[in-house]
Amino acid sequence: MDTQKLNIACVFEGDIESGGGFQTQLSTILILSKNDKYKITAFTFSNKNKELLIKHGLDVVCLKTSIFDKILKIFSLQIWFQILRFKWKTTFEKKLDNHSIDLVYFLSPSSLALYLLNHNYIYTVWDLCHRDMLEFPEVNYYREFEVREILYNNAPKKAVAVLTDSELGKSNVIRRYNLDESRVFSSSFSPSINIVESNFIDIKKKYNIDVDYIYYPAQFWAHKNHIYIIDAIVKLKKKGILLAAVFSGSDKGNLKYILDYAKKLNVEDLIHYIGFAPNEEIYYLYKQSLALVMPSYFGPTNIPPLEAFAIGTPVIYSDLDGLREQVEGAALLCDLNNSGHLVEHLESLINNSEKRTELIQLGYKRLEELQKYSIDQTLIKIFDDYSVKLKCWKFL
Repeated sequence: MDTQKLNIACVFEGDIESGGGFQTQLSTILILSKNDKYKITAFTFSNKNKELLIKHGLDVVCLKTSIFDKILKIFSLQIWFQILRFKWKTTFEKKLDNHSIDLVYFLSPSSLALYLLNHNYIYTVWDLCHRDMLEFPEVNYYREFEVREILYNNAPKKAVAVLTDSELGKSNVIRRYNLDESRVFSSSFSPSINIVESNFIDIKKKYNIDVDYIYYPAQFWAHKNHIYIIDAIVKLKKKGILLAAVFSGSDKGNLKYILDYAKKLNVEDLIHYIGFAPNEEIYYLYKQSLALVMPSYFGPTNIPPLEAFAIGTPVIYSDLDGLREQVEGAALLCDLNNSGHLVEHLESLINNSEKRTELIQLGYKRLEELQKYSIDQTLIKIFDDYSVKLKCWKFL
């Protein structure tokens, strides 16, 4: 008789200012926690994350990494250490033992998977942009490329299941890292839980914006391509059209360059950097904008288009493999080699309210289609299949 629930550890890493990745993890774990078929315990390494997750009603284990853990991780990847089969466990795995965890689910592409000795796990691959767009410094400089290759050449291969965000992401990880196709799954990640209407905020008034604006929530990495938007705003200004851009997100090293670029082209008064957007403002930042404009080079999917679809905001997106499939006809697509293309799309929305309404309706429909293949449904199937195998060596 089944008397015990499958005990799953959901590993929650990062911080709120890391952006979409953090929100994706939060949305996913909250969806899973509502299914009482399994016992879900969150494992995190931040007191802020602990407080946030407890606030949402989750059981949480907060860990600290010791010096011994750091030394052990260095040795664990050495061939001689693996051959000798030392059975030393990290603090993380000891805690998994203490809580009788049956299966570990890494909500993000975590390096912790490399150091597990006795626990099966589900692994998440968000993107392989270090291979797709290796020109960008954030995935190339200071051996970031090599670090990611070590991770993806090892962690997914030992996973009982690998989760990707799209069919393109699935095919890429199988092809590049020689994975078993039957163990790789694609599903749509969920929008942020913060895209809900709250006490009204007049965005233009708060940020002293005198004209219509477009919105772009993105960390200031080079690949986010804020430059493309500034170039389009310059071209619009030359045509007598004043349109502002609101940028929100943390500085990852490229913010000063972006702001200096806007100043050099005499449009600094049209560029509004508001820092990391407060949760209570996110809904209105989208809702009151002319459109979400996201000319990112990285994919194959992103969270902001899903948020815009849910709120009812038109989307202008990159015309790249994976990204165009994510929105599938529900967004205006841009050639990233030609900022004039963005200018044309913006003029069409400014001059044609029917076009804007049409895009909003298409966005609602696209989000509904994507939710048919939501990540929680995929995970439930993986959990159930694993439970059957687990009975071969453990009572459930």
